[in-house]
Amino acid sequence: MKQFKTTDDIIDFAIENEIEAYKFYTGLSAKMDNPEMKKVFLSFAAEEQNHKKLLEDVKKGGSFKVSDKKVADLKIAEFTVAVEPTANMDYQSALVLAMQKEKKAFELYMNLAALAQDVTTRQLFQSLAQQEAKHKLRIELEYDQVVLKED
Repeated sequence: MKQFKTTDDIIDFAIENEIEAYKFYTGLSAKMDNPEMKKVFLSFAAEEQNHKKLLEDVKKGGSFKVSDKKVADLKIAEFTVAVEPTANMDYQSALVLAMQKEKKAFELYMNLAALAQDVTTRQLFQSLAQQEAKHKLRIELEYDQVVLKED
């Protein structure tokens, strides 16, 4: 992982990741034929924008609400094979890609929380990790209902 010298360095890194996540979900949404999942991916993109704003606000000295509520994990992503995004990817592949991305985002925020030098920043990253876990759960539920029911 990248070396950080200050809390601001960690937050800047997280902001860049949120920008990339936003681009990922808007691009994935454009590839979806299923209107419900198109809407889900656009809502994830909007949430990534909110995460970015939250990080920017905290960097400027703002506050945030901490939730200690843990999100369920179906662990479906752990049993899928990695896929690469393609222009003509099918629905199942898009779900797998999104699940894996959310799993990595959760792990990233938990790692950043461990690096945080103060309680507030640690709680911020733990809270963002839980939000990414919510995304992963939503995608895993869709995968379970659509893909696993077909097999």
